[in-house]
Parts: sequence; structure tokens; C-alpha cells
Amino acid sequence: MKEYLCPSASDALTLTQPTDTSGPRLNRPQPQSLSTSRRTPFRAAFWGGLLALTALAPARAAAPAGDGWQLLSGYLFRDAYESFTVTPPGGDRGRALGAAASLLNHPPVTPGKVAEAEAALRQLTAEGATDDAALYARYLLARIAHVHRPGEVAEIEAGYRAVIAAAPAHPIAQLAASKLALVLLYQRPELTVPERLAAAAALEPVATAAQLPEAACAYYRALAGAALYYSVLNPQVLHWLLRADEIGTVDLMAASGLRIQIAEVARALGRREVALTYYKRFFENVLPTDARYRTAQERMAELEATP
Repeated sequence: MKEYLCPSASDALTLTQPTDTSGPRLNRPQPQSLSTSRRTPFRAAFWGGLLALTALAPARAAAPAGDGWQLLSGYLFRDAYESFTVTPPGGDRGRALGAAASLLNHPPVTPGKVAEAEAALRQLTAEGATDDAALYARYLLARIAHVHRPGEVAEIEAGYRAVIAAAPAHPIAQLAASKLALVLLYQRPELTVPERLAAAAALEPVATAAQLPEAACAYYRALAGAALYYSVLNPQVLHWLLRADEIGTVDLMAASGLRIQIAEVARALGRREVALTYYKRFFENVLPTDARYRTAQERMAELEATP
């Protein structure tokens, strides 16, 4: 969805939208993701977490660049799958997990691939397994229900909550909390808007852990984006946006969008100094050719002319 400046407080711009639009939805259009790239920092955080599974096989610490985990982290999904399955994974739980993750990302992602990956992941979680491979497998099973087949919202929510409950301090729990927040914000039509926002905000202790700052930033942006999507504009929204900016992101497009969003929300709330600060920060990293540039200049000039 193209970014733009909004003409009024009631239309305050939502620059952070849900990227998951699968499963049961509200009866209204779902906004699109700001970025169309698959290689976002949030996805990178997930694959970075999967790479931690290399600890399951000590010898892998010195693995060559062609190792399946390296290929997976480089989004070379077919090559990764071939690396993981060149010989049957057997009892190597890390390789079995890697093969399943590769299948779920190697296009085209067919029902057959999903079924094969799901079967392998369920084997990893059998008999109440609690190791890292089982934890990541549970997360991927929740993602399958959310993204790859028409899972019920209750099943999706239960899957993410199971990951969080199993190891709330684990990086994968942080990712599960961020995904669960989107479910609560956009796929629970029986809840009122305040209830949706409150339910998603209750995940804050897990979703904003310091270990994955990109995920934490995305979570706060999602909270604020949902509030604005539902025409909620109050100091809490500005707080969420400021927290996202405080954490920061390496995504330059998201960063510039966040700054102009803070400026606009602060202006609408009468926070003149905050608005001026963030209009100026917005100009630091955008070119005059940016579609938002001129309007932002005009609005900043209006604020500067008004004590």
C-alpha cells in the first residue's frame, strides 16, 4: 500500500499493516504490507533463529558455506532442501527440521509439500518432545495452519500460544507472539476493537524481548497500525510508535515511514515539539522527490508558524 500523508487526524496514516491475511478475516478489506519483499528484517530474524539449531550438532559449527543452514539463511530454499536430504535425516532432528522449513518456502509451495513438511514436523513434536527442534517445529506447525491451509482461528491461536507457553524467553516465542498479535488484531471479529488492541498489547512482555529487536519494532508498529486502521487515535498509539522508533529498524523504508507516521500522529494529538522533531528526522533520509516530501514541508512550516 502506497504511503501518503493524511489530511486529518481521523485519517491518520497506517504505515504498518499486517502481512498475514490468511485464515478467517473480518468483513472489511485488509490493508497490504508496506514491503513486498520476502527478504525483510522480520523474516531474517526468523531464519537467524533457525540457525541457532546448528548447536544441536556441534560439528556443524565448522560447516562449509554450502551447509543447509547457510543456504536456508540465504533464501536458497531448493538448495537447502537438497543439502538436508542428500542422505536421509534419520535421527538428526536439526536436519529434519531444516528440510521441512525448506519445503515450506521453496516455490511453488504445493499442498503436497505442505503435507510432507507437516508430517515431518509432527514427528519432531511427538511424545511431548521439548528440545529446540520440537519448539521450532511447533512454531512452523502454527504457521502452516495460519498460512498454508484454512486453519480455524482457534487452532492458529492455540498453536502460537503453545510455543509461547513452552519457552516464553526463547526467540521463537517472541516471533510467535508477534504473529499471534496479528491474529488477535485482525482475525477475531467477535472482539470489540478495544478488546482486540488489549489482547494484542498483553503480549508485550514476550513480543518485545531484547533478543530480536526487529521483531519488537515490528510488534509496536503493528499495534499502532491496527489502532489507526480502526480509527483509534490517542496517546497510547503515539507511545507505541515512539517505542518502535526507540528500538529502531535496519529497513530504511520502514524507518522513514515510521518517522512521518510519528510526526502525523503527534501533530493530530497536539504534540507540537514531537511532531516538529520527527518531521525533521523524516527529511534526514528522504529525497525531495519523495511523494510525501512537499506535504510534510508544508505541515512542518504550519507548526513552526504556530507557537
